[in-house]
This record gives sequence, C-alpha cells and structure tokens, in this order.
Amino acid sequence: MLINELSKKEIKEISKELAPKLTSHPAFMFYCKNGKNRQKFIEDYFCYFLNKWNKKQLIFTNESHDAIIALVDINEFHTKDKGISASKLKKYKNPYANVLYHQGNIAYLAEIVAPANIDTKIMTVYATLKNADIIESLVDEVVELSKKNNFMVVYETFSKKANEIMGKKGFETAYEKQFQGTQYFETVMTYYNHDWSAPAKLIDEFKPIVIDEEPEESEETEK
Repeated sequence: MLINELSKKEIKEISKELAPKLTSHPAFMFYCKNGKNRQKFIEDYFCYFLNKWNKKQLIFTNESHDAIIALVDINEFHTKDKGISASKLKKYKNPYANVLYHQGNIAYLAEIVAPANIDTKIMTVYATLKNADIIESLVDEVVELSKKNNFMVVYETFSKKANEIMGKKGFETAYEKQFQGTQYFETVMTYYNHDWSAPAKLIDEFKPIVIDEEPEESEETEK
C-alpha cells in the first residue's frame, strides 16, 4: 500500500520494527560492516530517511512492515542531509560515508540510463527474499502508478537475487557489475511503459551528480 503521510511516532515505530528484519540486507551489510552496530544503524537510517521521504516522495509497505519500497525523485536521491535525525546518522562515520558514496553512484547511473529530462524515480526495495510475495505485490503497485503517471522507474540493488522478480514485472537490466572481491553486484534495472499518445512528463531541472572517491572501509563506527 502507498503511504500518504507518516507521523513522527509512526516513523520511529516502523524504523524500530524494520531494523532487525534487514540486518542481512545486502545494502546494509555494505553500509555497516560492523554487525554489532548494524541493527541500530538501520533503525537510525530509517528514522532519518522515512522522515526525509515523508510527504514529498512515494513510500510503499505492507501492514506488518516486512518490506518498504521507496520511490525517490532522481534529483532528490542524493542531497544534503540535515537535522537532528541526520546528526544521529552521521555519527556512524564509515557507514554514513558508504551511504553517500552509494547514493552518488546510483544517482549518476540513473542519469545515464534514464532518457534526458524524463520524470524519473529511483526505487529501492528494503526487504529480504523470504518476503518475495510481498515484494511482488508492492512492485505491482509501483508499476501501475508508473503507467498511470508516465514516469520512469530505476530500480537499484546490491544483489542479483531479485532480478527474476523484477524481470517478470517488465524491468530490464541496464547496468550490472560485481564489486571486486565481494559478493555485491551493483545492479540497475529500468521500467518505463510510457503512453506515447501523450507527451512524456518532463522534469524542470536536471542536476548531474558525480561521486569519484570511494570511502575507506572499516569495521569501526561511532555510536
């Protein structure tokens, strides 16, 4: 279901509920290599980003919050983080640097694979494949909304495991590369079923982003 607006209390509750379910999620394993701090990092991550996405972006979930799908405008995917919640997240120095690095790369790749100036949203699926049926249901909602509003969806993931699911939904692989010496596959897939009888929805401003330096990896984080 599409969430229209979350209260601060709901954001805290959902973040706390999601954190233990996503400790083996590939993105969070990459962000926070220190397993001892990962659950708390995930909780703080969602406390910040759910609040950041609230109202302005599109968030999908099921009633028990086993999965969250975020659809974020391409120009808002990698922007300056601020506020009290962001300060809490920034205390995790290397994990936070990894988040910024990853977001920058995805925004850059999305710029390459998306048609120039077409309304584009970057989709991230926060769920494990044991909830594949929930993922499929939520992606169906995303696809229908994309058709209705004529925007392109760029799906990003660190794993190839959900590619089959996305392929069945009409997504096509645009980029795939394994991080050398790791299990991570940076993967970008696209969905765009535009009704060509109507003009495409264009974005007013396009903001190119380039991240050219990878943060140092470390097991240490600050609490």
